[in-house]
Amino acid sequence: MRKKKPSSFNEKTLLNRLLKNYALILVSLILIGMVSIGMNTYWQSMGRGENTAQEAVDTIGQSLNDKNLQGKTMLNGLTDNQEKINNLNRYMDFSISNYLNYSYDQQLETGNYLFLPSQVKNFYTMYDNIESIIMVLNNYTDYYLSTAEDKSGRKISGTPRLNNKFYLAYPITNPITLEVLGSFYVEFSKKDIVDSLTHLTTFDGLSAYVFSNTGYQLLTYTEKNDAFDQQLIQQKMNETSQLPIQKLEEKNILEHLQTTSGFDILVIVSKEKILKHVFFDLRILMLGGLVLILLLLYLLYRTFTKYSQQVDIIMDSMALVSKGDLNTRINDQETQFELKELSKGINTMLDNIEQYIADIYKLEIKQQDAHMRALQSQISPHFLYNTLEYIRMYALSEGSEELADVVYAFSTLLRNNTDQAKTTTLEKELSFCEKYVYLFQMRYPDRIAYHFEIDEVLEELVLPKFSIQPLIENYFVHGIDFSRNDNAISVKAHLVNGQVRILIRDNGKGISLQKLKVIQAKLASEQIKLHDSIGLQNVNERLRAYFGPSFLMAITQNETKGIAIELSFNDPTS
Repeated sequence: MRKKKPSSFNEKTLLNRLLKNYALILVSLILIGMVSIGMNTYWQSMGRGENTAQEAVDTIGQSLNDKNLQGKTMLNGLTDNQEKINNLNRYMDFSISNYLNYSYDQQLETGNYLFLPSQVKNFYTMYDNIESIIMVLNNYTDYYLSTAEDKSGRKISGTPRLNNKFYLAYPITNPITLEVLGSFYVEFSKKDIVDSLTHLTTFDGLSAYVFSNTGYQLLTYTEKNDAFDQQLIQQKMNETSQLPIQKLEEKNILEHLQTTSGFDILVIVSKEKILKHVFFDLRILMLGGLVLILLLLYLLYRTFTKYSQQVDIIMDSMALVSKGDLNTRINDQETQFELKELSKGINTMLDNIEQYIADIYKLEIKQQDAHMRALQSQISPHFLYNTLEYIRMYALSEGSEELADVVYAFSTLLRNNTDQAKTTTLEKELSFCEKYVYLFQMRYPDRIAYHFEIDEVLEELVLPKFSIQPLIENYFVHGIDFSRNDNAISVKAHLVNGQVRILIRDNGKGISLQKLKVIQAKLASEQIKLHDSIGLQNVNERLRAYFGPSFLMAITQNETKGIAIELSFNDPTS
């Protein structure tokens, strides 16, 4: 037994020094990374807070503009001419039955049907965000109220209650005299604004406030924020009708917008909440960094202690290769760093060697063996050719053309079998196969049909001899049923999108699914074995070695119960 060489380094000096240096480098890099990530997290969070505040202001402003436009559109639909103003007064003056008669009379007189409950009800159909509609006319003690539950609305005595609701107010004016006749209120749903604000940020501390031009607080949205800010805003608005912008900026990221429609929009994001969020992330980062440092130090120690063991793994594998076992591969999952790369390089080299043997040496061995068998079968070939030609000519002279064709086909097959050329063209190969099938057809008349088809561009395609014939021979050996009179086989060769596809199909006995899976597994295997078979696996290996990795042989059951074999590979001329 060969003795192992002693370790080439002193573990008490070089290894310990390397471990200390690597440990110091790793710990320094991790600490620098933690500090960098912490600072980056802080500035990103502050920037995200500013972006969130700006997006919230834009979202609320856009929503207010849309709602304001909807409110003006609805008001305009009710008051844009004197006839509609008169219609509103009649509604407030009359009972609902008298008002309905009035609407019918006006329709007969003017052709316009103005019925306030129907007009308002249509608004709910046009806009799905309306909660209620209120109209107050100065000359009446009653006001009109329509809600989502009672869309047609009704007259109510007293003063409408607008507190704590999202109402947009508009003056009702006479289109001719411009006299203010009353007020029009539309209560909109706040759900779309609240949903938008809820999804804007991933941390707590966002608040939003909307005030009308009269100081009425339309919207208050808070998300776990300090109640101090809300109280401060309400107090200043009650005292001075001004927002405490400077005071709020001390502790918050703030965005303020006064719209052209007179709305005040205020969005604040608490800096304290952002800092708490950052500190929480940093605590997780510090804990993760500590775990990472300990894990890396442990892995570093394990790497050096297992170094010699990994070298032994590589040497043991190479010893097996030197004995001729080319299927040996180094398990690179058991090696690390430069030894891992060395293992992969050796495995790649062994793959290339095995592939080279498969592509060159084994192909030569098989072809020489095939030629030897062909030579051994030759008995005075010229005498046989001359004799067959004499028989063919004699058959022609006696008027037996069918016998002459059979002799000619057999003579051609015999010449092709004894020809020592290693390759042929696809046209010649299929011509040879066609004559092979023809002889069977002559032997079993009215029982076999065949069809051969080839694209003109593939006629001169070069491929190894006897690439297609063994596949057809398998059909006549294993698949044909001579008790039937509808046996059929077809061979088609086409060029499709730069890829050669050769399809051999028959309607024979077929094969069982279990045996088909075994054959498919053998065809899919990349291992090339030396054997005497001239069947499917032999053809598969020869063509794969000739055309390279693009070659694929697929065998399946077809719809006619028989089998279909498809050979496909890239066009070598393209």
